[in-house]
Amino acid sequence: MLDVSLQKKQGRLVLLASLPQSFVLLWLMYLQEVSGYLMGITFFILLMLLTYCLIKMIQLQNYRIATITNLVESMVNNEFNIRGKTGLHNNAIEEMLNRLSKTLGLQQREIKQKQYLISKIINNIDIAIIALDEHQRLSFINAGAERLFDEPATSLVSKSAQTLGITFLIDCPAGEIIEWRFPNKHGRFQINKDSYFEDGQKKSLFFITNVSAILREEQHQAWGNLFRVMSHEINNTLAPIASLSQVLRQLLPKEKDEALTEVNKGLVIIEERSKSLKSFIDSYRTLNQLPAPSKSSTQFSTLIEGIQPLFEHRSIDIRGDRALYLYLDPVQIQQILINILKNSDESMTDSDGKIFVEWRNEHNQFHLDISDQGTGLTNTDNLFVPFYTTKASGSGIGLTLCRNIAENHGGYFTLENRKNQSGCIAKLVLPLMVLS
Repeated sequence: MLDVSLQKKQGRLVLLASLPQSFVLLWLMYLQEVSGYLMGITFFILLMLLTYCLIKMIQLQNYRIATITNLVESMVNNEFNIRGKTGLHNNAIEEMLNRLSKTLGLQQREIKQKQYLISKIINNIDIAIIALDEHQRLSFINAGAERLFDEPATSLVSKSAQTLGITFLIDCPAGEIIEWRFPNKHGRFQINKDSYFEDGQKKSLFFITNVSAILREEQHQAWGNLFRVMSHEINNTLAPIASLSQVLRQLLPKEKDEALTEVNKGLVIIEERSKSLKSFIDSYRTLNQLPAPSKSSTQFSTLIEGIQPLFEHRSIDIRGDRALYLYLDPVQIQQILINILKNSDESMTDSDGKIFVEWRNEHNQFHLDISDQGTGLTNTDNLFVPFYTTKASGSGIGLTLCRNIAENHGGYFTLENRKNQSGCIAKLVLPLMVLS
């Protein structure tokens, strides 16, 4: 041991420094013919003094070694509150260790404060953060990612990416914007990647940003600007045309020959088409002037029952808790139901085709599925593009209006083909508080 060998060396040095002088003193006393009794006493005193010095030296050394050892062990164990004894005759090593312990303690507190701050920031930002280890198992998620999966981190950590259905993160190019449906959120997400090392193992870090609202807002503003320009230009053109056609019809005589009759018919058509086109343009204003939801406690089944008479010719299978109350805007949500049922009805040429309506409450979310037995969707890329429609008499705003209403309620709306049979399924999810 280091301290034992050091004690032996120091003991030898003490003996080397004291024994020669003692022997010289005893030899001189012997030459001077000092009595043996006095020489014995002198030898005994010298021996006791030497023994006391050795013992005292060993005690002081053991004390300092123990003090230094305790200080070092406390720092190894991240305990920086222990200090060596201070006084007038402090050991330089103890002083150095005291300063080191104090400095490390301050640094540890600063690190903990910064870690706490970083943890607060990570768990309060809207970006979802996911870390995967070298085996593609989840090693860390923040609160934003917990909200996407609607599960706490304790139940998600150590699960594989394949089990969680997020293997797309590994192959997705950095900065890519994709549309994805997490258990608790559907939308468009931007994926950014990075990596870090922990215990010598490289781990992958993914930052998932929900950009649906940003892209939707930009799209909404772009369409709004287009609508305003179109409305202004078309209304400025239609107003004089409609007015002029009315004036010309009034100028025509009551008794008309065949030629004037045709002219009158043409003016009537011009006036009617002008009004229809103006109504068509005005209908788009609802997309930009949609009011905020006026929510109230509403029994959801009454919304379905209120519009059933509009579809008496169609068989509708309704399944759901009819006693379920929700906090929502009944007028806007009923408009969504009308649009969905109207689309489902018009997609089926067979009069025996059925519409299936089912709703349920899962994890404080209201899920509504409306499916039909129609022909399905042929072009899913332009579903929510205003002006786009496959119907001869459609305006192309129904689905966009449904999505806007759903998002204003904090939910989302999707329309897709059914997987195992023909037809479409419309899904409405509203994260609303259920009222009993």
